[in-house]
Amino acid sequence: MNLLDFKNDYLKLQKKHSLPSFEDMNSAFDIGKIKRDSGNFLRDIRRVMVEKVAHYLRLMEIIINPSQASPTFLLLLKEITSADKKVLDSVFSSFMEIELSSYKLDVVSNDKDETEFILKIFGVWNEKLQDLLKLLGMLERNWKQAPILKKDTRNYFN
Repeated sequence: MNLLDFKNDYLKLQKKHSLPSFEDMNSAFDIGKIKRDSGNFLRDIRRVMVEKVAHYLRLMEIIINPSQASPTFLLLLKEITSADKKVLDSVFSSFMEIELSSYKLDVVSNDKDETEFILKIFGVWNEKLQDLLKLLGMLERNWKQAPILKKDTRNYFN
C-alpha cells in the first residue's frame, strides 16, 4: 500500500473515531510504515505506537537496572541526579502502564477499545515528551562529562 492510499484510509478512520491528524500521528509514531496486512487497521496503528513506547521503556529499564548494561553505558549512569530519577520514574510508570494495558488488547479488542487506547497513548506521549527529552538530554550530558572522552585517559591504543 502506498502512502497516499494509507493516508486516505487513515483519514476515514480519523473522521469515524475522532483520531489525531495523520501528520501528528505519523510524526510521533511513524504510522506510515504500517503495511496493513492484518486487516485490523486500528490494531496495527496501536501496535506501532506501543512499539515506540516500548523502545524507550527498554532504555529506561537499563537505566533503572543496569546489570546488563555495557561498561560504556554505565558511564552515562554515574551522574544521575535525584531530579533525573523523578523524571525517569514518571515517564517509566506511564510507559509501563501503556505496555501492560496493550497486552489485553492483543488478546481481546474491538474498535472502541482500540480507539480509546490510541487516544490514550497519543495523550501520554505528548504529556511525557518533554520529560523523555530531559532523560535523553541527561544521557547526553553524562556522556559529554564521561572520563572516557578525555584523550589522556584512553590508554588502550596508545
